[in-house]
Amino acid sequence: MTNFQLLVKDSKLSLKEISEATGIGYSTLGNYNQGTRIPNAKNAQILSDYFGVSIPYLLGIDDNPVLRNPSEDSFVKSFVKFLKDGSVASKKIDDWTPFKDDVASLLADISGTGILESHIDFLIKEKGYHPIIVKAYKQFLKEQSETIFPYLLNKSGDKNSPYHYVWEEWEKSEEYKEMQKAGQKKD
Repeated sequence: MTNFQLLVKDSKLSLKEISEATGIGYSTLGNYNQGTRIPNAKNAQILSDYFGVSIPYLLGIDDNPVLRNPSEDSFVKSFVKFLKDGSVASKKIDDWTPFKDDVASLLADISGTGILESHIDFLIKEKGYHPIIVKAYKQFLKEQSETIFPYLLNKSGDKNSPYHYVWEEWEKSEEYKEMQKAGQKKD
């Protein structure tokens, strides 16, 4: 049984009811339910939001149905650990984070080198802000970049996302094509 079939069964809703609620055609949902088609990016986003699960789970690529939300302690702890551990190859960012290796490298570089803190110091050097406010702002920016950024990229498949352009570009990449193939093989 596919994850989509499990979600439909657990919801105790008919495909017609799901179709009406999501705007996805009944026959399209029927094809997903029979396993003859997999959702495209738009429908995967709609269905993952509707069922409250991650896109990788919906597509059968991940066994964890939980959306990774930065407000969840486990996500924050795992991502901070991710930044502190060794090489990018050994790190684990959600497979459906667009350009995941680049994201991991960028965040590790920013977090580990102090570039961001130095730049802030340079920009505000002569402004006379209270040092504790500057320190708090640096901490805020670091925490946001380490936790929120990957989450926002994961959600960029939604056309209403301000970062949707990232998802559109990622769909053209080899990385995305490989993820699609991996999802089809798992079914």
